[in-house]
Amino acid sequence: MTRESGSITLLFASVLAILLAFLALAVDLSRLYLARTTWQGAADAAALAGAQALDGTLTGTETAVLTAQAVLARYPLPLESMAALNPALATFRVGSCPYPDSATSALQQGTVSAPHWSAATTACPFSGATAQGTTTGVSDASTLQYLEVDTGNQAPLAPYFAQALAWLGTPSAGLTPFGYAVAGHVWPAPTLLYR
Repeated sequence: MTRESGSITLLFASVLAILLAFLALAVDLSRLYLARTTWQGAADAAALAGAQALDGTLTGTETAVLTAQAVLARYPLPLESMAALNPALATFRVGSCPYPDSATSALQQGTVSAPHWSAATTACPFSGATAQGTTTGVSDASTLQYLEVDTGNQAPLAPYFAQALAWLGTPSAGLTPFGYAVAGHVWPAPTLLYR
């Protein structure tokens, strides 16, 4: 009788550990989805707001970036002590068409998967932009009517419940969502989101 109860206890402990690991995975993936949705909404709103300031001048590109940064700073991340998105970690580029070329971002440390549309669509070069002006020495902003916003490598979400995976021997890493959007303002048409 004692051997059987020991086997049942061991079986119960094993099943419980596996269930906890799946629960941890479900909770962390839900948090990742919520953060990804929030940051995508932030990127969309920042691109739309910033693109409205693009008026064909270098001052307009600076204003576009400042506006986009201000919008990003207003987006708190639910479940993370309402910590705001850090606009300093985001990247901004401006271009003359709604189809930016794929670019390597220092913050993303990889290739941004843009364009998100058909590969047959002709892409155009985008220039990095900051609140102090374009970083690539662009002197004529008359054709720069599109703003790209990439939220970049924000602080990873703490995997609170993924510690159960560590108990099973799988190391837990931070969850890193991001948002990406492209918007354009060609006067007199309204500002459009292209992403």
